[in-house]
Amino acid sequence: SRCRNCCKCYYGSIPSSDINKDASHLNMSPDEFVELYLSEKESEGNYWTKHKPCDFLQEDGSCKLGDYKPENCKKYPYTDQPGHMHSLYSVSDAVSVCPIAFEIFERLKVEYGFKK
Repeated sequence: SRCRNCCKCYYGSIPSSDINKDASHLNMSPDEFVELYLSEKESEGNYWTKHKPCDFLQEDGSCKLGDYKPENCKKYPYTDQPGHMHSLYSVSDAVSVCPIAFEIFERLKVEYGFKK
């Protein structure tokens, strides 16, 4: 199962292409949505949320955006996506904040005989 606490440790990333539908879902204009929740665009055309944990994380661990949650959040921590796991940076990033990714990494270390 997925850890619902992973998003407590990082900023959210919202693709520019999602702004209109996310704003509409929250009954606000795209400009209001960006002003209230998002910081500057990153180079890949996404926005970061203003705060850590993610501004859309609710007390019960669900996402305020519901079904409009960005694909990158739906897939986090990417343990079922071998193409994403090739990057050591992304693996170390996921392991550092996600208990599920950490546990998988620890099991792999034992299975493959990793040494310090």
